[in-house]
Amino acid sequence: MGNSLVAADAAGLHVFDELRTRSCCHQVEIINGGLGGLDLLPFFYNCDTVILVDRVVGFAEPGAVVHLGWDILCADWHGGYSPSSELLYLLKSLPFLGVSPMPSVCMIGIEGAGARETIKLAADMALEVAHETP
Repeated sequence: MGNSLVAADAAGLHVFDELRTRSCCHQVEIINGGLGGLDLLPFFYNCDTVILVDRVVGFAEPGAVVHLGWDILCADWHGGYSPSSELLYLLKSLPFLGVSPMPSVCMIGIEGAGARETIKLAADMALEVAHETP
């Protein structure tokens, strides 16, 4: 996920590009979620796991890569809407939108714009989570 027009918010898109170059990814469906939000709803149906990759702020030091589970993603969000909260709105709405069974949802978050090595680490972490899923 990310915004290709804003370099500081393109880390998720760089991970997408990195994953597409890897031969091991034929077992995993990789999509460019762009700015995300409600447009991502169809990808939550008929799957076991959804791994989002995006830039995050305030979870770790700049340059770090973090694994955020469902509970952390939705913990402090109490509703309302802004462009930055559209993804959280979607996540909180999934149980009410007929998504059943509910997939396991997590985010691989990149603090900051993401240097090359950080992008590779995020791609590695996303694949690790994907392969842990039964």
